[in-house]
Order: sequence, then C-alpha cells, then structure tokens
Amino acid sequence: MILSSLKVWMVPLALTLVSVCSDAARATAQTIYPFTGYYRTTVNITPIAGDVSQVFEVGVSDDAPYGLELYEGLTYSVLDANGNLTFNNNPEAFGIQGFPLGYIQFGSGTNKLFGTSDASAAVNFETLTAKGSGIVNITGGEGIFENATATLLFSEDDIVNLGQNITLNGLALVTGPIEVPQKVPEPTASTTLVGIGLMGAGFLLRQRRLGSANKKS
Repeated sequence: MILSSLKVWMVPLALTLVSVCSDAARATAQTIYPFTGYYRTTVNITPIAGDVSQVFEVGVSDDAPYGLELYEGLTYSVLDANGNLTFNNNPEAFGIQGFPLGYIQFGSGTNKLFGTSDASAAVNFETLTAKGSGIVNITGGEGIFENATATLLFSEDDIVNLGQNITLNGLALVTGPIEVPQKVPEPTASTTLVGIGLMGAGFLLRQRRLGSANKKS
C-alpha cells in the first residue's frame, strides 16, 4: 500500500521535471537558414584622404532566397603600391575622422540582415581586373531574421573602370548558414505548481492510508 502511494505522487514529480527540462531545451533552440546567392555588383571607390577611400557597393541577385535579392554596403579602403585593397568598416582605423561607420544590409522588404564585413582585394591594373574575398559578420536582422547571427563567406570577381573614382563591376558569391533563435515560451511556474499540487495530494493520500492502517491494527 505504501509503495502504491509513493508511485501516485512520484509520477507528477517526474512529469514536472521532464516538462521543465523540455521547455528549457526548446527555449535555446536555433533555426538554421542555409544561404547562397550570386550578386551582380557595382563598387564605387571614392578617394577621401591620401590613399584612403570610401567604398559604396550595391548588389542585385536573381537567386538569393528569403527576399534578400538586394545587397548594399558602406566601407573604407586603403590601396597600396601593389594594388592590394584592405577594407575596414571603421574609418578611424585608417586615421580618418568625421565619417560614418560602415555597414552591410541584405534585403529591402520584410526580411533583412544587418552586419559588417572584413575583406581584402587585389587589383591588376594591367588587365584591369580585381579579385576580392572575405567574410560578412551578421549581427541582427528583421522579419524571420530577428536576432540573427552568421559568418557568411564571399568571393568576388570584378572588371576595373579607372577614372577620378574607381568603379568595379562584377559578380559576388555569398554563402553560409544563418542562425536565428526560435521564439518559444520560456519555462513557466505553472507547470511546476501543478506538479507540486499533485505531489501534495499524493502525500495527503498516503498519510490518510497510513492512518487507516494504524487504526485497524
């Protein structure tokens, strides 16, 4: 009889613990959105001081998923004597003051991704071509990408057009997984309270049965 009573109040305790642990696991789950997109790009490089330039890039894609067909970014670059470009989103890294921080944005509709980039490129002034590569650090977003994080890889091949400003026209490939936290209920006290209530009822039932047994003896 005592063993039977123990079973009665141990069952809700086990269910309560399983429920709470399950809720905690769901609260930390991630949704992974695989991403691959080719973008036709136009890069405008405008000198602003010495060998430092402001760089504005726009890309348009026919195959990027999730409504991220438009890409745009602002960054800064330094060009050395060998035609190597180094990019940085912070102009102060190159000793330039009074200019806005750079940014990266994918998408122009409901779904958007925001971040910064870390990149480099090599310009061949004989063939008037350029090759660039780097990463895009995604730090947030909108729509299905709220609170998104990602490290996207990109590579780019360009045709160089010389002038007062340098313009690069090319094709960029951007790829990588995008992680988004799932919006699920956090563990609440309600399930735990129900379990405690059932445990209490089981305990009282056990005490009543023990009292009845003692009277009969």
